[in-house]
Amino acid sequence: MSEYNRETGILTLTLGDAHTFHSTADRLPDAAPPMEFYAEKLRKSGYKVSSVTEQSLEVKAPENVIWELLSGQHIYL
Repeated sequence: MSEYNRETGILTLTLGDAHTFHSTADRLPDAAPPMEFYAEKLRKSGYKVSSVTEQSLEVKAPENVIWELLSGQHIYL
């Protein structure tokens, strides 16, 4: 389960949550991307990503912002 630290502004995003959130056009129907795919996607969108492992990464952003980026949907719709 992903965890957001309000003091630091860092979200620890798990691979399972990344797969659950991800529904944009770059999602392959038969393949679940590795964590490095998500790290690169976040970096290209201007987010600071650190501590990437096979199962999680840390990104300086709130969970709702990352959900919107990966899902392609607005959180309040």
